[in-house]
Amino acid sequence: MLSISIALLLTCLCKLASAGSYVGGYIGGGIGGLIVLVLDVIAIFDVLQTNRTVLGKLLWILLIIFFPIGGLLIWCVCGRKTSSVV
Repeated sequence: MLSISIALLLTCLCKLASAGSYVGGYIGGGIGGLIVLVLDVIAIFDVLQTNRTVLGKLLWILLIIFFPIGGLLIWCVCGRKTSSVV
């Protein structure tokens, strides 16, 4: 089940990445777009490794996919749970 959802997620990401070249010229393309895409994929794998519920993971992943930069920033600031060192 999880492998099917990961395959579906990667398919959606590939379609979104290829659609960026048709919309708005340089928006979503180039080195900046590649960096954002790599950071989003890392954040999605980070979400998948948490101990959240399936619905919680799905909502975080959808936020990151639909708002690549904003979702990534929100995940880094609010979504990641950190453990105390002490």
